[in-house]
Amino acid sequence: MRYAKILFSLFTLLLVVSGCGTKRQYFEPESLSGKLSYDGSLPASIVDATRDGATLENGQVVTKQGLSSVILPKSYIYLGENNGRYIASSQCGALVVLDANQKTLFKKECDVSVASAALKGNLLALVLGSNELVLIDIDDGRELMHLSQDNVYALDSRIAAPYFLGDLIIFPTLDGKLIIVDAQTKKPIRDVVVSNEKFFGNIVYLQVLGDRLVAATKSKVVSISPKSIHFLEADVRDVIVLKNRIFVFTKDGKVILTDADLNVLKDRKFTFATFTGTIYGNFIYMIEKGGYVIATDIDLISTNVYKLPDEIESNVFTTEDTLYYKNHFFKLNRK
Repeated sequence: MRYAKILFSLFTLLLVVSGCGTKRQYFEPESLSGKLSYDGSLPASIVDATRDGATLENGQVVTKQGLSSVILPKSYIYLGENNGRYIASSQCGALVVLDANQKTLFKKECDVSVASAALKGNLLALVLGSNELVLIDIDDGRELMHLSQDNVYALDSRIAAPYFLGDLIIFPTLDGKLIIVDAQTKKPIRDVVVSNEKFFGNIVYLQVLGDRLVAATKSKVVSISPKSIHFLEADVRDVIVLKNRIFVFTKDGKVILTDADLNVLKDRKFTFATFTGTIYGNFIYMIEKGGYVIATDIDLISTNVYKLPDEIESNVFTTEDTLYYKNHFFKLNRK
């Protein structure tokens, strides 16, 4: 009996020690520069958010341009927008393109869910959850291109959308590649392997500024110019590009400042910080999960920390100057 009690006590102690060892540690600023309040409310709470927009509980969407009056069909989520035309999909693979008056411009039933989408003119570019790349003419419903990629087994929820660049269409695949397609011939002309991880290896960021393309997976960033291609390995949470500067935000609370070719200029660590989004003006404003806004200048020298009304516990959507959370928003004062 005594032996059993000793074993039980040791087992209990092991659980306590193990629990302490895995306890999450939180970002704690040395001082606060002030408290922030929300600037206004949304008509409903956010139920889904992507890099390009958010879907509200009432079916309205928030895009990079702000709150839209369009209302999506029930159980659909926002994927993208082009010239007042909105792309949305359901979990079972139904896809719809609507105008601002809710008129259906195109509808399609896919065999699998749609991971991301983009629209330009009559061309609709899709990345399916099966890692198939599809190009559709929404005027007549014709499938102009269908490319199958390698199987993937798990996805990072941050899924980049295709990008139209002149006569090119850049498809970010779910297995970490960029497939560049000629919009005229509808054929791939080049591919770039950013990462080849089978688990959570999809492209999470894709942006073009001038003649430079910047993309990232969860573990690597690539910068492509007409003259060169450069890589940076990092545990990527987010990326933003400002002119000739690239900021990489990592999962362990580090901000890495690089030049356009991903040469590291400086980095700054915010211990235990978990970044959930970024807005920027004259400063970079990092939204931290504990309910803080960490502001730093673009040279990562000075820092101010502000307290938000809430901790971040659900979907966040950020534009260049606005944070949307639940049914609230906070906007940078640019005066």
